[in-house]
Amino acid sequence: MPQALTPLLLGVGILLGGAVVARLLTRWTGWGPAGGVALIVAAPLAPHVTIASSLSADDLLPLLGLGLLAWRRPVPRLTGDRLLRWILVAMAVATLARIGTALVNGDPTHSTLTQLVQAIARPLVLVGVACYVGATAPERDRLRFVSMAMGAIGTFEAAFSLIGFVFGLPGHAGIDPTRVGTSLYGVCPGRVSGTLGLSANHIGALFVLTIPVSAALALHEAGWRRWAWVGATGLQSAALVLTFTRSSILIAGILTLAFLVYERRFVVGALVVATTAAILVIAVGVSCTGSPVAGRITDRTDRLALWYAAARIAIDHPLFGVGLDRMNEVVNANPQRYKKTPFGTVTSSAHNTILLAAAETGIAGGLAILAVNVGVGLLALRLAWRGRRRERELLLAAALALAGYLAQGMVNNLFSVPGTSVLFACVIGAFAVARGEGGEGPYTPRKLDDRGPDGDV
Repeated sequence: MPQALTPLLLGVGILLGGAVVARLLTRWTGWGPAGGVALIVAAPLAPHVTIASSLSADDLLPLLGLGLLAWRRPVPRLTGDRLLRWILVAMAVATLARIGTALVNGDPTHSTLTQLVQAIARPLVLVGVACYVGATAPERDRLRFVSMAMGAIGTFEAAFSLIGFVFGLPGHAGIDPTRVGTSLYGVCPGRVSGTLGLSANHIGALFVLTIPVSAALALHEAGWRRWAWVGATGLQSAALVLTFTRSSILIAGILTLAFLVYERRFVVGALVVATTAAILVIAVGVSCTGSPVAGRITDRTDRLALWYAAARIAIDHPLFGVGLDRMNEVVNANPQRYKKTPFGTVTSSAHNTILLAAAETGIAGGLAILAVNVGVGLLALRLAWRGRRRERELLLAAALALAGYLAQGMVNNLFSVPGTSVLFACVIGAFAVARGEGGEGPYTPRKLDDRGPDGDV
């Protein structure tokens, strides 16, 4: 088989499998949007493998899911929420800045066209996901279904990665093997990276979104399902620790424990911590030859150098930046100005969503992304104060997940990867936008919720 056909066949397989699963889920739940929403949440399952040009395998499931939702409701009504309109306007400005940098910095023909597609498609998909997921109704079904889907995805990624960490999988699947010169080299087999096959930072961002929601499900459910979600939260927490991504561990750990303390669920919190510790003891004891913690904590970070270089590039190229995904290229082409900084040597791109946008698309693009971050932060704050009888825990956990993702975006590049950014947009749509309306029916399907009308089991 020609090697060029492999990605194409992978893409076809993902689309066919996704279509079948979407159909089965819709029938099983009795909720029309279930299949499309599930495919969007499942974006991290596909590996980040290029199919054609800027289209990668982890783009396919959310695109198919978005198409299924659009088929059911072609045009969601325009929101009257001022905060949401603020975010939409900021996204429009950021998109115009991306179009501008593609036209100015793209090479003739092919490269310019590729950058234009990337410039327009990425923000358009994210906005579409938030809008169409937010338009699904009834709202109670949307909150519960998205929460369970997120918890399921996080649990699967954790289990898959831990199997790869402890037992090893072909091609080092599930982990990013340790490299010579790092503190983990010779100590542990690698860092947990999930099915995406990218940096451990990205699967860490996934867990920042899924762990608080899984903990909320442990409070929201009853009987055996509560304890199942306690175990799932502990499993995800253990996998998160083995990403050795300090920002994700601190953010998810602090937010989840603060959430459980605020809800006064000390027994659940203690069980989550105990489950996490037990899994870590087993995983580290089997796979590591020493303690990986001390060396990782003392590892130096190069964030100040990366931020300094990104800011300097933005100042040197204030109108259109240097082009999408071209920061590393520019740094390496001019090492005296950008690579050597007062804070160390630059070895990667900005690792900050705002500074990266400013370096790639110009100062206006960076300010637009800053406005988006502020707007989503205010959405999370508003969501945290929004009261519900049965869904209060889910809404508060979603608010913490959004805030945590924004915080990690200040030290990692998260919006350029479909597997994490699409899930982030889905959380915004499911939890933070105005309640859905329309013809999905005013009932709650029995497969989604077997409680009575007053929430009794």
